[in-house]
Amino acid sequence: MTDLNLKKTRKLLVRDAAGTASSWHIAARVGLVIAFVALTNFGFWQRVDLLVDTNRWSTLLPFLAIWAVALMALIAAALHPRTPVRLLWAAIIAFSTAAAWGYHRASQSDLGVFDILSLWNARHEAGRAAEFYTTPLALSVLVLIAGFIVFAVPSGLGRGGRWGRLMTRLALLPILPVALIGGVVYAKAGGGSQSLPAQFTPVALSTLAGAKIALQGTPQRAGVIWPKPKVPLARNIVLLVDQSIRADYLDLTPGNPHTPNLANLSGDFVDFGPAVSGGNCSNCSNAILRFAAARRDFAGSINSSPTLWHYAKRAGYRTVFIDAQAGNITNPGLMQNFMTMSERAAIDSFHAIRDVDSAAADRVLIRIVAEELAKGGPVFIYANKNGAHFPYDHAYPASAARYHPTMGEDGGNSQESRIASYRNAISWSVDLFMKELFDQANLADAALIYTSDHAQMLEPGRLAHCQMEDPDPRQGLVPLLVHAGDPALREALARGAALSSGKASHFLIAPAILEFMGYGAKDVMAAYDESLLHGTERTPAFSSGDIFGLFGAEPRWTTVDPSHNYMEPIGARLLPATAPLLTGAAG
Repeated sequence: MTDLNLKKTRKLLVRDAAGTASSWHIAARVGLVIAFVALTNFGFWQRVDLLVDTNRWSTLLPFLAIWAVALMALIAAALHPRTPVRLLWAAIIAFSTAAAWGYHRASQSDLGVFDILSLWNARHEAGRAAEFYTTPLALSVLVLIAGFIVFAVPSGLGRGGRWGRLMTRLALLPILPVALIGGVVYAKAGGGSQSLPAQFTPVALSTLAGAKIALQGTPQRAGVIWPKPKVPLARNIVLLVDQSIRADYLDLTPGNPHTPNLANLSGDFVDFGPAVSGGNCSNCSNAILRFAAARRDFAGSINSSPTLWHYAKRAGYRTVFIDAQAGNITNPGLMQNFMTMSERAAIDSFHAIRDVDSAAADRVLIRIVAEELAKGGPVFIYANKNGAHFPYDHAYPASAARYHPTMGEDGGNSQESRIASYRNAISWSVDLFMKELFDQANLADAALIYTSDHAQMLEPGRLAHCQMEDPDPRQGLVPLLVHAGDPALREALARGAALSSGKASHFLIAPAILEFMGYGAKDVMAAYDESLLHGTERTPAFSSGDIFGLFGAEPRWTTVDPSHNYMEPIGARLLPATAPLLTGAAG
């Protein structure tokens, strides 16, 4: 009996010791998970304080409930006894956390569903974005590694013990916070994800966005119902859409040191700017322009109106598309900015400029424009310039640098070097470009509209453009210059510019082009109620987020006052070096 009792006592002592060790191990793992969550999430307490102060209890309680479920799910994932399950959740949670943390580090805002949509549609620009946002990306990789380690290391639990059996039963618990977050965002038409757990929010938003895109399908566009035009106002029409050009960095004052060539051409342009872009992302602004969207019926027109190509074909124009940004596209159709195969079918000549340096792409565009105009009209050309997209130092040859220190020279990303590189890009891709375009292309019978898809926010630590939450107005401040070879058309444009002073936007462009093609002013103004030829009474604003109505009838609108001085102090006082201004093509 004594020996038997001794054996039982030893077993109990061993069991108690194991239990104590397991409890300490579990407590350490839970503490590590909580520490990781606390270090990689932003704005929790601020969000709670806001909801309490505004008595929004119906929002606060679900917010706290989702956090509670998320924490339980994270603990269950970290303590799961089966290695394959634990590794799967470790990879998902770590990647989600790194994406949310890196985006917040780059933009100072939460990653939302509209950001997911924007990033997906601009995924071919990932290389350039990675080079420009090097520091946030590098730090997010460290977050990814740390997160994977926190959740992937062995849990120390066996499948047979009490804790092991419990964690095994909770293997699918992390799906619940993903579903809850997705449900909240769906119910709030794309909103409601602020300060929710970074470990699950990007996964939930990506899943929701993917489902929305898959279920929406491709909208059917109406045909042109207006009578076929007989006499166009312009035999040839060129819509030149630059990239990332901010209006206040162009100077049309004669003798100015920044854009003197453009100033020399000021007599050839009617200046509608500074103006406001349709969106603060390339894809949105270009879609708004090509799809001839109207502010008075934005949701309906962006999804169902005929494209500019269809209007042009109906009016008897040959259609030409030139893409100087195509070097980064990897899809077989070489299409971007929401272009579809059905839209491309209405384009007679499709030019995707590839296999050239970024700094030389716009010079190839000049040659193509000149050649297409020389073939004889009527022709409608829509051209996307490469422009001044970041990294700015890639937009111009090193020999053309007039401002210093550049981002490459100072090895960092100060505001001074960022603006120096940006000014160099504009000097090369706008100022010298315009001189060469007018030298090489015959624009005597053409109407040329020049603008940019969006502008730039030049403050380090913020997104340069494509900010969805509370975007800076400077992201939508773009130039809008119109050249008309016909004197009568030029006079009409000058009257329109006077009527649009301080209110011009991208939404004036499509209706003007339709009138250039010969469509009746009465029909055009009934559909649009604003135009480069007739002015506008609307307050200019750019859209961000959901332009096609995936989550709501209207996107988010940011009003801009074009008369306001948005110039950064450094940008205002930065002058070029004394080196002579270069001319000629990139070499």
